[in-house]
Amino acid sequence: MNLGFYQEYDKRKHKDLSKYKMDFLKSIIVNDKLYKFIAFDNNEYLNRIKFQSLEKGQLWFSYYKFLNDKTEFDMKYNVKKVSYRTGIPSDNIMFFIATMKEIYDVCSLTYSCENYMWKAYSNNSRGICLVFNVIDYDMLYPVEYVDKNKVDYTEMLIEAYNSSPKELFDNGMLMAELPYVIKNPDNESMKSYLEKEVRILSDPFGEGILNSGNVYPKVKEDLDYKGRDISYDKCGLALDKIIIGKNCDNTLIDSIMNVGDENNIIFQ
Repeated sequence: MNLGFYQEYDKRKHKDLSKYKMDFLKSIIVNDKLYKFIAFDNNEYLNRIKFQSLEKGQLWFSYYKFLNDKTEFDMKYNVKKVSYRTGIPSDNIMFFIATMKEIYDVCSLTYSCENYMWKAYSNNSRGICLVFNVIDYDMLYPVEYVDKNKVDYTEMLIEAYNSSPKELFDNGMLMAELPYVIKNPDNESMKSYLEKEVRILSDPFGEGILNSGNVYPKVKEDLDYKGRDISYDKCGLALDKIIIGKNCDNTLIDSIMNVGDENNIIFQ
């Protein structure tokens, strides 16, 4: 892989990964602060759901197929080559990949709060920005912007299938993570902006919350599962402030003032 952070992450083969990842995150996150923009618009139903999450102190984790860009989770690999080199039938390989992609739900945050983000992520300052203190860095994954065509899933699969069962599981979980934490840059001029994202991944199967822990391709679609809310503390975060956008509706402002502590509510 030609990835930088995740290139080194892969090389370590699950050895000291947690410390390596946390050290990297602490080098980019300033003063332990992360930011979550929430947009409010004319969809009262969705606005109510978002506000209820705010009242309960929860963040929404989405099934990737309900995110804006579903193609970012594509994994390109040569299934015939993998099958030839490993002796594993092509159908089994495709089943394995499709299963791995189902495992995680995702929540995205930024480690910088900048003016352009209010327009892009908060409906032109009609929403809010939650400011969090990071309590547990191990919950976070940096998002790396690379040409995903250069990510060699073919060789990763060959190496995984030609290894021990434990290594197959470990490498499989790494391949499950990668589609969530690497993205194609829209263009080079935007790259510096786009590299300010981190994500939290949640595994509802590993926690036994979804389908009694049984995962298979399209299981979330079969169960009409779109995602779930998770409390801030279980995300390794503590709410520090709520920033209200300058174009936020007065009714919404009043509701937020009733939910939050006036000492931690500020205006853009």
